[in-house]
Amino acid sequence: MTEQAITHSVLLASAKMLGGFFEDSVIFILENNADGSFGFVLNRPAKTQLSDLMPNAPERLRASAVLLGGPVQMDHLFFLALRTDQSDPTPIRIVQDLGAADCPTEAADLQVLPVLGYAGWAPEQLESEIQADDWLVTNVDPGAILQVSMSKRYALVREQLGFDPTLLGQSPSRPQ
Repeated sequence: MTEQAITHSVLLASAKMLGGFFEDSVIFILENNADGSFGFVLNRPAKTQLSDLMPNAPERLRASAVLLGGPVQMDHLFFLALRTDQSDPTPIRIVQDLGAADCPTEAADLQVLPVLGYAGWAPEQLESEIQADDWLVTNVDPGAILQVSMSKRYALVREQLGFDPTLLGQSPSRPQ
């Protein structure tokens, strides 16, 4: 049941994550199963665009901002695809080949995001962190998150919760 509840959900870092890599992070969990959890931070920009890392990228993507997807394999470039027309039952998927038929980079209804690294957890690690109130699990639409600027994504997800997460437990108060 936990696998179903976490897979394809969005995590919001709690105030307990202050000072670490995941402070104020919004993470899309692509997969959660007996082998662990795998996802991508959606609101941390790298200081580069795709053309700096991949000069031969498709023209439409060259100026794309690159996200820092997490602290694991930050030397590995992933491409995430999101159908903006809501026709795909999988909200976000990894694309292996930008030239493949299933990833037409010129399609207006497909948003492709270059991401360096990923966020990963060992088996049951993420569940333990959720129980410790490090993360809030939400069902916010990742498409809606990606339609706002990176600097506003944490606030958007926080607003969608319907309550102030800093009021949970013994989280330190912080100005927002």
